[in-house]
Amino acid sequence: MKELLTKPMGGEAEVGQDQLYYAITDTGRSSLRLILESGLKDKKFLIPDYLCEVILNILKEFKVAYEFYRVNEDLSSDLKEIKDKKFDVLYVINYFGQRNALLDKVSADKIVIEDNVFSPVVEKNNRIKQWIGFNSLRKISFLADGSLLCSTLPLKPDAVFDQTPPFSVLKYKAKGMKFDYLNKGSYSEEDYVKIFKEAEGMLDRQVEIYNASRQSIFHLLDLYRRLEKENDIKKKNRAVLDKYLRGYKIKLNPEYLSYYVLSVDRRDGLRKFLTEHKVFLAVHWPRIEGIKNNLYERVISIPMDSRYQKSDMERVAKLILKFLKAAPKKTGKLALAKG
Repeated sequence: MKELLTKPMGGEAEVGQDQLYYAITDTGRSSLRLILESGLKDKKFLIPDYLCEVILNILKEFKVAYEFYRVNEDLSSDLKEIKDKKFDVLYVINYFGQRNALLDKVSADKIVIEDNVFSPVVEKNNRIKQWIGFNSLRKISFLADGSLLCSTLPLKPDAVFDQTPPFSVLKYKAKGMKFDYLNKGSYSEEDYVKIFKEAEGMLDRQVEIYNASRQSIFHLLDLYRRLEKENDIKKKNRAVLDKYLRGYKIKLNPEYLSYYVLSVDRRDGLRKFLTEHKVFLAVHWPRIEGIKNNLYERVISIPMDSRYQKSDMERVAKLILKFLKAAPKKTGKLALAKG
């Protein structure tokens, strides 16, 4: 019997070969552009009918052929509908970090793009042979830019500019001004909001693909160091919101929490009402012309991260209930309930 080799100790640490391709771009939209540049732009895509319009605009930019599949009010989709359609690439969104059940059901031979923009991690799907996943760190953290991209298919590295993305410089400037406004009384709200809007405009005009900024890559280490603690805080804040808003929430239980997601009537009116009380909540997403899905008019989300505590959650929940329980007048204004 052959004698086993004595396990070596010391020296370089070993690591298995995973046959994957990686990139860290500046944004989720850059990651999608890199995916298309790397050989998928000539494929036919099947995409959900509930999505951010930026995705659709990028597909049009690359003249990608696409067709929609239905997303239900609980954010699920019907596998039978998908099986009946002809396509090369299935685009799957993990809404608000909740792993999409389609990832366990779709044919393992299909090309699948897993849009994980609401999660801090991108984990390879070992069942699907041709798989690409990416996230968007600026959507769920304090980072101004950053998107992790992982693929079983080769990526095109020469499509990426190894420079600091210009919009990120402005974003970090505005974030610093907001910090000083909140903690030192410096600047004004208008000062940093103006810079944020300028940065967003710059990003919307950007078609180049950049690597993530060095500042964000460094901050990324801090993000992961604090990840477990941050998730625990979000769970506590979620419990507070559940006491008030459980009847309005979309039931999700992702590994890493992002937002408390509500589906409500008069969503746009609610958002306007909250803005008047200095509460600025995101909607997902503005309606896209030509796409019929009620989610565009119903979904609004509450951040639950460590910037906020129990009193903040109670305040926003009570404001939301005040609006939702009030009867709208025929004039379009609210007759707010007393108390």
